[in-house]
Amino acid sequence: MNESNGDILLLAPDGVAEELSALSERVSFLHRADPYDALDELARRSYGAVILAQDYPDFAALVRAVRRLQQSARLVALCSPAGEADLKMSREDETDNYLIYPPTAAELEGIFFRPEGDTDTAAPGLETPGLPTGEIVELVEAAGSIESLLEQVVRSVGRWTGLTVRWTGDDEADEEDEPLLRLETDPPRVLLVDRSSATIRPSARASLTALQTLLDPLVAQARRSESLHRLAITDYLTGAYNRRYFYHFADQLLGRAGTNRFRVTLLLYDIDDFKRYNDAYGHAAGDDILRETAALMKQTTRRHDIVARIGGDEFAVLFWDAEPPRQPDSQHPETACVLAGRFVKALGEHEFTSLGPEARGALTISGGLASFPWDGKTCRDLLRRADKALRQAKSSGKNAIHIVGQINTALNNE
Repeated sequence: MNESNGDILLLAPDGVAEELSALSERVSFLHRADPYDALDELARRSYGAVILAQDYPDFAALVRAVRRLQQSARLVALCSPAGEADLKMSREDETDNYLIYPPTAAELEGIFFRPEGDTDTAAPGLETPGLPTGEIVELVEAAGSIESLLEQVVRSVGRWTGLTVRWTGDDEADEEDEPLLRLETDPPRVLLVDRSSATIRPSARASLTALQTLLDPLVAQARRSESLHRLAITDYLTGAYNRRYFYHFADQLLGRAGTNRFRVTLLLYDIDDFKRYNDAYGHAAGDDILRETAALMKQTTRRHDIVARIGGDEFAVLFWDAEPPRQPDSQHPETACVLAGRFVKALGEHEFTSLGPEARGALTISGGLASFPWDGKTCRDLLRRADKALRQAKSSGKNAIHIVGQINTALNNE
């Protein structure tokens, strides 16, 4: 019997992992119970196989994310007897095989072991003539994003050649410039030598040729990593940030705000009578409303502000000073009010086509505004205060945003 190539990652609840571990000493795996932790692990190293428990929410999306990260890994679903029929219908285009839980030791070993003489083709390595192993490792580790890969290439090439190099757009290079490398990104980029630099040594040119060969798979890896990162931090329906990322970012941001003494304002809002729209127009129309509402908020906020969906029709927005205020008495809360007011105005002017001919102005929101550090010093404190203000807005007739400590129902005016 020959083991299949590569390690195994198991994404399953703790109890399931314990039972599978006890079945066979021949099948060992790294276990992760949290999907985000599993995807993060898969982004950092290669696995020969991945086992995914079918009962995780959004199982199909999870399978696609794993496939995007680990194209050559075997994907094995772990399903209940009741879930087998559904899995068989979709398995052809998604997972490679499945196990019915709880499996026997023979069934588990049969998935990952093959008879003598039946060998798998090993995945291609990263051996690249002309490049030292240490340099390759640095480049691979930097391929978590396109930007970090570009920065590492500049460092590596500068070190090999002793020259000053820079990336520029392919259409921005002059005819007399000599491109050292080309990168098929969007837009395409070329690596140029500063014209004041010395001549490139022949040994350095050999390394550059080898690096050019390696760049395509590294760019593909960086794109997969970026895609995973977006998947892990965004809400699948609206494209806004998800609840998990919102809490993570808010905690970090408020820590920085306390140290660097800048201001943060949190807006918590939901859609008035959202259930009524779902009941009257259907859940597809409700999904359209959520998507369009999130898009409007992102359009009316600044690039660095954070818009997140943290519940069914509940959203949270963090307004913060990307740069320190120029004046000590800079009126940050008023800036947040202006931006929130722009959103309310855009909401009133937007046509929600899913709601029929009376779509324009049909939708309203109620919200609460709380500011750091006056109304709270942690994300949960601010959410609690903003939620209280939101409920006050609801009880006072809806279609309003209340600010902690005061009332403001005219935020639709800039």
